[in-house]
Amino acid sequence: MTRKRTGVAAAVLLVIAIMALGACGGAASEVAPVRTEPRAAPAVVPEPMAEGMVIRFALAPDPLWQWLIDSGTLAAWEQEHGVRIEASHPFRPFTAIVSGSADIIVVNALEIPLFTPDLEHTPVIIGKYTWDRSITATKRTSLATDLAGVVEGRIAMKSQIGSTLLWALIADSRHDLELIYGGPDFEFMIATFGVADAVERGEADACICQPEESVQALGTGSLRALYGGKSAAELYAETLGDASRPPLGQVFLADGAWRQRNPIAVNLFVELWETAIQHWHRSFPTVIAQYPELLSVQTDDEVQWLSAYVELHNWVAPSAYTDSEDRQLYIDAVSLLMDAGHLPAHAPVPQLGLRRTGAAAGSQQDDLDDASAPQLAALGAVATNGGQ
Repeated sequence: MTRKRTGVAAAVLLVIAIMALGACGGAASEVAPVRTEPRAAPAVVPEPMAEGMVIRFALAPDPLWQWLIDSGTLAAWEQEHGVRIEASHPFRPFTAIVSGSADIIVVNALEIPLFTPDLEHTPVIIGKYTWDRSITATKRTSLATDLAGVVEGRIAMKSQIGSTLLWALIADSRHDLELIYGGPDFEFMIATFGVADAVERGEADACICQPEESVQALGTGSLRALYGGKSAAELYAETLGDASRPPLGQVFLADGAWRQRNPIAVNLFVELWETAIQHWHRSFPTVIAQYPELLSVQTDDEVQWLSAYVELHNWVAPSAYTDSEDRQLYIDAVSLLMDAGHLPAHAPVPQLGLRRTGAAAGSQQDDLDDASAPQLAALGAVATNGGQ
């Protein structure tokens, strides 16, 4: 990192904590403090998996989840294992796990340390789903090829967190620029919906957007992707990480105590998603054509454009299982964000469930990565001391 940034992480954490408390209907008047030490895992004894068990699962509407339903894969899985998945689609999945109304959620991995103080138990990343597929784009007539070309311009985005966190590291490492709210290099424009539209209307100079949500503008050429269309995950991997593997993007996050009580159900759940992910890699053009509305495409031309884009920039992880390399890449990314002031130093972080090589399907096959939280806490302490 070339410059130290402070303040934004605390401000973002305050907003998120207030949001989470409001979502839970609590009457508390104080924001939960960030804990400076990782909490010890509660002594929870695993329970036998009961027939008729229900897993409460929160996620945004998703094409692979819909494929699991429509193909009969989910029904066959439930019948075979005596487990039922009760899915919901809350606007903010984090509120579902904070309030205790979900056991597993799909969420951006880099946001988790911001929400962890509001959780009763230390959460566990039990599997991975996607890399961060967000891109930056500008008008067709712009001469910019990267973020350096839109300095002092207005950047439209859905949130100051999420994908913006990864783009902040890219802006810093590649261009020595601060992509941070209130910073000197860019003006932020928060647009929950239609970030690409804001650029087309001239209200913003560039956007951080999802390719499928911008497919109409990108497909017709009214918008042009920066960095040759590479995603945040691809650029981060090239610049700061492992060029062969991006850091975790969307992940499956479970309540820590619930995961300890139900290890077999957790592994069966990840196994189910492994089936869905392998189907995507075999047949993503078919999935896109089958569920265009869940990928924000409408016409045949848009389906073809998105299929061609995915062929070059596939954002679904090759496997649902996490391993030690995922752990290290996650530690590296979070520590960089702490050092830059985008995440609070000492923020509690999730643990990772690591697949044990050669374990039988459906067994208690994952090893809880107990070293992750202390290692990240130590890195946070280094960030607090200015990297000394």
